Amino acid sequence: MDNLENTSEDKGLNFLCNLSDVEVVHSMTQLLLHALATASVDSTTGDMFKSPASVAIGMKTELSGYMSQRSETLVRQSMDGGEDHSDQLTKASSRPTEFLSDLIDEFVTSKRGMLSHVSGLFSSESRLNKIKDFMQKLETDNSWAQDERKATAWAILENIDSKGIFHCPERFDMPDKLAEHTSQCKFRILNCTNDGCVASFCAIHTEKHDAVCPFKLLPCEQLCEQHVMRSEMDKHCGTVCPMKLTNCPFFRIGCETAFPQCSLDNHCSRFLQTHLMYVVKVITRQGDCVNDMDQRLQLLEKAKSFL
Repeated sequence: MDNLENTSEDKGLNFLCNLSDVEVVHSMTQLLLHALATASVDSTTGDMFKSPASVAIGMKTELSGYMSQRSETLVRQSMDGGEDHSDQLTKASSRPTEFLSDLIDEFVTSKRGMLSHVSGLFSSESRLNKIKDFMQKLETDNSWAQDERKATAWAILENIDSKGIFHCPERFDMPDKLAEHTSQCKFRILNCTNDGCVASFCAIHTEKHDAVCPFKLLPCEQLCEQHVMRSEMDKHCGTVCPMKLTNCPFFRIGCETAFPQCSLDNHCSRFLQTHLMYVVKVITRQGDCVNDMDQRLQLLEKAKSFL
């Protein structure tokens, strides 16, 4: 959708910022497509004269109208002080995708025909596979274009997001004011600035992305002087990092010291005499072993001579 949308509301504030949380809107568009596939399959299951494809166009119109009408009704009744919908309104304004899922369940349930109940396919793997296959067909055939679903999702979001948590409700009287606002709007799209990353996201999700971006350069976790990409940190720390802990080369003969591998030369120089003592002890033990073996061999030779 364009960033400029001319409306006739709010006393001359005719220019609406229609930016929103793209992640939420995308999730809603996927839910709508799945709802259309589910309602089309369930309403024709067991009917030999109808197929999901034959009812999809009419079902799409009905689904869109139902979603818009139900979301508008909820807000209007809450504002008029009518029937208590506080729980629904709280969910709608804080968890819009869950709220939309609830509305979709209502709609789909209303479309389950008697034949489909009798067929016993509702909880079966066959039903789920039919829904999945038909959803793929709807996408391939572009039966409900992405832009159309975005428009429907945005209209629902505008109805239920009274606090402006997931969409921007700002309006302006002049297009230049709107343009100035959109350049700073918290829902404007940003591209990740980390070298190699192609992710884009709403400005409000900058910190969220920054906390997980695999391309972000971070100080080495082992406190060497290098900065390493988050995705390469484990490999760096376990292999080439100069601060990786390593055992002394003389570990097997007595020196059990561990130190950063960059300190190897310093350690060996500092403990040269200690290492020499370990070597001497090993040579001495080996010499004792050789002498012991010689004595055993001599005993064997003597025993052999008596045979």
